[in-house]
Amino acid sequence: MVSLGWSPSLLFRSNKLLQLVTSKYFLPVSTMYLLQLFMALVVGTSLEDTIVSESSRPETNTCPVMACGIPGLPGRDGRDGNKGEKGDQGVGQKGQQGSPGKAGPLGPTGMQGSPGAKGQKGETAATDVVQKQVTALENRLQALQAEFNRYKNVVLLQGLTVGQKAFFSTHQHANFANGRALCAKAEAIMACPKNSAENAAVHELARRDSKIVFLDIADIQTEGRFKYANGELVSYTNWKAGEPNDSGGNEDCVTMYTENGQWNDYNCNEKALIICEF
Repeated sequence: MVSLGWSPSLLFRSNKLLQLVTSKYFLPVSTMYLLQLFMALVVGTSLEDTIVSESSRPETNTCPVMACGIPGLPGRDGRDGNKGEKGDQGVGQKGQQGSPGKAGPLGPTGMQGSPGAKGQKGETAATDVVQKQVTALENRLQALQAEFNRYKNVVLLQGLTVGQKAFFSTHQHANFANGRALCAKAEAIMACPKNSAENAAVHELARRDSKIVFLDIADIQTEGRFKYANGELVSYTNWKAGEPNDSGGNEDCVTMYTENGQWNDYNCNEKALIICEF
């Protein structure tokens, strides 16, 4: 390295000139670099002259050219280099799981699966037991209401009771078919005594009205086979001697005589007193 000596005034004046130009004028960066290069050339030329003139002088108060040169302006940032390869995964601890994301839209409906196995029969719920009890009470209440109505009718119609049966007179005369319909309207049937006590009660009501009474007994389907309204064969009879005789071939119904309570086969189309039973 050649050591040179020169007057610092040259460097000072160059810097002043450069500062003066840049303070009064706004110059682009490229122009600034050119101006700086120009000043460096000027200084370099001056230095060259100084080197020739002072080559023989002793080396006193000298400094290296590179060390005493004018500092340059900061250079531009270099271009970005190529992207490096992906590094290995870090060895740090695994982070905590993040919060769930928002629910996505509903997917399409899937196909219906096959039916599962039939489960075991469950225990009867308490409500079912209560419901059964309520139903039983309602049925019992209806039965009591019907029984009360029967006894009320007996009292109002001055009827007679025998065991679980109650008999009352309608005080109306009708043929066999109309008599059945008349008792049905009162939710009853025509009297059909099935023992001597019941027969005596019907006889008492017939005696009060002094009229023969239709009994709900007939052999309309088969001659000589007398049945109740429900189709059962009669289990009790109180025929008058010589009866039934089917006089005229058209006596398929049964009546009771007023004087003794005995039975007689009778024409169903004739009229007789209608007594109903509950």
